Amino acid sequence: MKNFNKNIFIVSTGLIALLLIPSFLAAWAEDEGTLGDDSFWIYFANIFYVLRFPFHTLLWFIFSYSAILFLIGLGLNCMFYGFIIERLFAFFRKKKAPMGLWDRR
Repeated sequence: MKNFNKNIFIVSTGLIALLLIPSFLAAWAEDEGTLGDDSFWIYFANIFYVLRFPFHTLLWFIFSYSAILFLIGLGLNCMFYGFIIERLFAFFRKKKAPMGLWDRR
């Protein structure tokens, strides 16, 4: 965790939040029965069930009490996915130092 990049975390969390907003609205319209047959919005409605995964799925008994807790849970989900994306960036950007004559790895 010493190579944690806050900028990547903030940008990826923001992008996930921007993806979450239309997917939440599409899932809401699907629950109300007003979504229709547009495959683009049906795709977004299905994406919502993926984006709500860790906290809303596992801790639904906590986040179902009020709308404020529900939105806090969505924010935590965005931060969770932002953290995962940041760690993937750190994993793939890990620079390998050239091995010297006396270095043993």
